[in-house]
Amino acid sequence: MTDRPAPAVEAPDESARSTRLPREERRRQLLGCARAVFAAEGYAGASMDQIAERAEVSKPVLYQHFPGKHELFLELLDAEVADLQERLGAAMDARRGRDNRERVRATVAAFFEYMGAPERTHRLVFDSGADQDPEVRSRSEAVHRLLSSEITRTISADTSVGEAEAEVLSRGLVGLLLGAARHWADRLDVQARPPAAEMARTVDALVWRGLATLPTDEDAL
Repeated sequence: MTDRPAPAVEAPDESARSTRLPREERRRQLLGCARAVFAAEGYAGASMDQIAERAEVSKPVLYQHFPGKHELFLELLDAEVADLQERLGAAMDARRGRDNRERVRATVAAFFEYMGAPERTHRLVFDSGADQDPEVRSRSEAVHRLLSSEITRTISADTSVGEAEAEVLSRGLVGLLLGAARHWADRLDVQARPPAAEMARTVDALVWRGLATLPTDEDAL
């Protein structure tokens, strides 16, 4: 009996190696996978190959949705910054009309809760390693401005220091808050670190002890 050659097997279409999804659903899936990769690896350490592999699609499929890594990262960063601004804004608005300390405390608490999220997506905003990129820096700066503006208002309302000095002090306090929150979120074991609410109270107390030493209008009388 003559052996017949085996029929040619058509190579699988790489773009179909994962379940076909509607375009918008696929885009959301790719964004979720990219968010996880950037949060774990930082901007420089992440690659389109890693994102495609995590999403179980070929790179051509990924490039059908996003022109490149930079554009993909900026889209994620915009969403992340918007989410954080919404959280902080909600915390401020919920205490509008109350005393300044309560508003600042609520803002600090919301910030720690955001930083402590298990997905660690705060790294996209504060620890991506892409700070030298003007487009990345401008987005991170928007968060700094939001935080410092709230503290500046508090300093101006509760002390007699000038506006320029209040802005400098608020930037310093935001740096303190960010440094403490990043260390708490990224350097301490999740099981051992204090709860977000406890850290917020501690940082709030530190901030207000410092503000209490500033001159007030009553001191000038």
